[in-house]
Amino acid sequence: MYAFEKLSQLVDKRGKLVHNGWYGKRKNGVNSITTRVWHHSLTKLSAGGSKIESFADFHVRTNRWPEIAYHLIIDPKHVVNGKATIYYCVDISKKSYHVGNSNTIGLGICVIGDYRTDQLDTPTLRSIQELHAALIKDSIGKYDKAHNEMPGYSWKDCCVYSYQKAFKDVLEDMLPVIKQPDSVPGLYTIQEGDTFWSIALKDGKEGITVDDLIVANPDVKPSELKVGQTIKFGAAKNNYTPTPETPKKSQSAYRYPLPSGILKKGSRGDSVSQLQKALAAVHFYPNKNVENQGVDGIFGTYTKNALRRFQMVYVPYQVDGVYGPNTKEKLQAVLKSKGY
Repeated sequence: MYAFEKLSQLVDKRGKLVHNGWYGKRKNGVNSITTRVWHHSLTKLSAGGSKIESFADFHVRTNRWPEIAYHLIIDPKHVVNGKATIYYCVDISKKSYHVGNSNTIGLGICVIGDYRTDQLDTPTLRSIQELHAALIKDSIGKYDKAHNEMPGYSWKDCCVYSYQKAFKDVLEDMLPVIKQPDSVPGLYTIQEGDTFWSIALKDGKEGITVDDLIVANPDVKPSELKVGQTIKFGAAKNNYTPTPETPKKSQSAYRYPLPSGILKKGSRGDSVSQLQKALAAVHFYPNKNVENQGVDGIFGTYTKNALRRFQMVYVPYQVDGVYGPNTKEKLQAVLKSKGY
């Protein structure tokens, strides 16, 4: 057993969080790790979603990763004997998705909180220090770096807090932030594990959304990103978001108007036909092998399957084969990206 596993505040969560498969082993196991990579969750400590279960749900259901991204997560909101709880989420012998092309050599350590505004407290500092010391004792990694110090991620607002100062016995008010991230590049080269959802900056200073990326990269399938592929990134800003002075068009003004409300298997009528025509326009055909490509006003098995295929690409957190507001919003964005 490693020394870090013996820490009194450590809770083993391996295999106990939501997952869709499992990460593979590193080529040389734990010996592959050269760098301990420090992150923050970018979620405020006051937010209800600042917990490992929410991170796992987002990483698996939205980013479509096999498991949660980080090997170890420090939780300031749960204190044990004056120390923040450390959750062991992914076995360190596995290559998880947290730092792109450096996943093989990187150990992902995340401190819950948004340290652009939150402050590190004493229980959190104690756990950072004890975990760091134990990892060194275990010979797990040789170097420590922030997420934005890793190749290709200089634009990331992560981890913001000074991990070097945190390793020492220093109070939170003596912890200056590290170098501010670089500006977002106009073009970005996809790294291992990247998705539109994981690299979008909707909460950051640039305000780039997933919809912006979809519209700016119409020939790129979000579900089929390839390592080394170049996409418009900084240049995608506001490609989808309408300016305040631009009123929304009524649905009747669109080539493929979309119905409101909920549609599901068993629904019939003009609203279903509208949905079927829109799906076919973006190449998610209800039934490509029959007349009118399955546009018949009947929400049957074929239409449900077409809608599910669309959701798997554009609404991966809601793949249920039911048409509602979230699916409508995404379908409208994709239609717009195609010029409809």
